[in-house]
Amino acid sequence: MEKTEGYEEKIECQFDTFCKTVLRNCAKNIQNQEKRRKEKTKSLELLTQTELSQLQVCDTYESDYICIKVLDHHIHIEDVALAKGIETLSKRKQEIIIFSFFFGLKSKEIGSLLNLSESTVSEHKRKALKELKGFMEENTDGSQSKKDTIFSNCPCCRRKR
Repeated sequence: MEKTEGYEEKIECQFDTFCKTVLRNCAKNIQNQEKRRKEKTKSLELLTQTELSQLQVCDTYESDYICIKVLDHHIHIEDVALAKGIETLSKRKQEIIIFSFFFGLKSKEIGSLLNLSESTVSEHKRKALKELKGFMEENTDGSQSKKDTIFSNCPCCRRKR
């Protein structure tokens, strides 16, 4: 079978059409993918403050807090001055302050936990707050107080102080 000039031209034209069709379809696929990507993504500049806050991650490190153990609870306190102030209180006052302000318990509930009357809890709390206030006023310059045993070997954070 002899190939004529017209036959070769026809084959070239079909191949040319095929190549153009393939390129056109590839371009459409790329445009569709880009369109889908734009529909799924949103510029960070367009996000609201609430949406941005959901995206952020805040790492916490053992050096960012001090761990205080009260009964069977481990409390992580980020404010070093406050932790040192609590450290200066008696064990009973520490428990009352922690239960009151960190767990949000009422005096009656604290009293039932510690086997104390509600008025005794309230009195201890009042005195503890007075002592804490005095400590915070005296130690605003950042001086360090000696560490007590409540900070040593906290099993929840495996941190030795």
